[in-house]
Amino acid sequence: MNETISFGVNLTIVGLCITFAALAAISLGVALMRWLDEKGHLREEREKQLALEKEQTIDNLTLVLIAAAVGTMLQGRFYIRSVRRIPLIGERASPWSMQGRAVLLGSHVVGRKPS
Repeated sequence: MNETISFGVNLTIVGLCITFAALAAISLGVALMRWLDEKGHLREEREKQLALEKEQTIDNLTLVLIAAAVGTMLQGRFYIRSVRRIPLIGERASPWSMQGRAVLLGSHVVGRKPS
C-alpha cells in the first residue's frame, strides 16, 4: 500500500513538472513570436518613413495621365477636375479637412464597367 502511494505521488510530481515545462516552452515561444512581430513592425515603420522622405520620381503630368487611364478603364469617360497634394503623415492637417476627406473617400464606390 505504501509503495502505491509513493508511486502515485512520484507520478503526480513528474506529470506536474512535465506540464509546467511544456507551458514554459509555450510561453517562451509566444514571447519570441511577439518580439519578432514588434521588430518587424518597427522595420516596416522605418521603411515607410524612408519611403515618404524620398523625392518624388514621377512628375505631376504623368500622374494625371495614369489616373485618367485607370479611371477610363474602370468606368468609361473620366475627367480629372483638379489635382492637389494631400499632406504627409508628419505634416499638420486640420481635423475638419481630415474628416471631410474620410467622408469623401468613403462615399466613392467604384463599380465595374458594364460589359
